[in-house]
Amino acid sequence: MLHRDAGLDHPALAALLARLGTAEAIAVPRYPLPGSRRGRCYWNVRDQVRLQGGACVFGWMLVEIPGIALFGWHHAVWRAPSGQLTDISPHPVSGWGVGVTGFAIDPVQDHALDWPPNMPQLFAPLLRADPLERFIASEAEVHALRQRYRDAERQIPSATCFDGEQDLIIHVDTVADVARLKKLERRYLPRIRAAEARRDALIPTLTRLQHEALERLAHAEVAADLASDVLRAVGG
Repeated sequence: MLHRDAGLDHPALAALLARLGTAEAIAVPRYPLPGSRRGRCYWNVRDQVRLQGGACVFGWMLVEIPGIALFGWHHAVWRAPSGQLTDISPHPVSGWGVGVTGFAIDPVQDHALDWPPNMPQLFAPLLRADPLERFIASEAEVHALRQRYRDAERQIPSATCFDGEQDLIIHVDTVADVARLKKLERRYLPRIRAAEARRDALIPTLTRLQHEALERLAHAEVAADLASDVLRAVGG
């Protein structure tokens, strides 16, 4: 499916902001820094704060699936000592290109990074369709399972979490806690993968719906242009 940054003038943006619990979205310049990593925005910003000062600002990246939905993806940007906000992380969809990130500041700004925030993606649908409703429900199921898995890991007495080069690493200190960790893996990972498979199985249908929606929009734009030409001709 096609994804892109959500425009701050999108007519459905107010509905998404209501879901996110915030009233305002802002445009943040995006300049991914060398050495920053995709999907690691919290730690990219943390490292930049350590090097250059400033602060980490938590919020929601605003993304559009054209014709399908808007959604908020929890995110972090860097506030420089001057106060300027910059998105320094590679975009999860478009990668290393510069651009502008639509950003809604999270009312909660005290997310600890000893264990990473595990925030759900929140959606504002642009159409009513059963496959989309099932996709959103499946995404919520995946998030809930991941949250339960993470919460169970945190209950292991010696467990600590740190940022590895490619992924988060859970470290435990005792043989008994290694056994607990392995038990949780056996319990949760197959369920998470099955839920992800159910969600991902809906993507081809949503892609078809997106193509149909974009075709309708293109036809409507052509009709509007023709009507405008007629009005200009009559007026002339």
